[in-house]
Amino acid sequence: MNSGKSSQRKEKLKKVTHILAGVVILTHAFEKYESGHDSSIYFAIAGIVFLSIAIFHQPLKLKFPWIDTSFFAIEAILSLLIAYDYFHMGKAGLPIVYLFAAIMQLSAIYFFRRQLRK
Repeated sequence: MNSGKSSQRKEKLKKVTHILAGVVILTHAFEKYESGHDSSIYFAIAGIVFLSIAIFHQPLKLKFPWIDTSFFAIEAILSLLIAYDYFHMGKAGLPIVYLFAAIMQLSAIYFFRRQLRK
């Protein structure tokens, strides 16, 4: 019984992390759009994709068990790009947050891959 509740919690956590990543990336897209950068469209598309993954998480995971690790990798790459962008803009604290997020996303990949092997 505990295994079922634990599994449901893990699924909910994965869904929430994809939603958070989507919102953060969409926020960055909006910021890029306001400052006139062409890259805003790419961040907007990525944010919408992550929100879609969150909405359809359960059926997608059943069909594609590797989907979480793949999208956490993409989220980590985007977090690193955003951190680089903020470092380049001369910001000090915000890039560290994105670097931490990338580390957490890469850690999630490690744990999910271990789960898939079991």
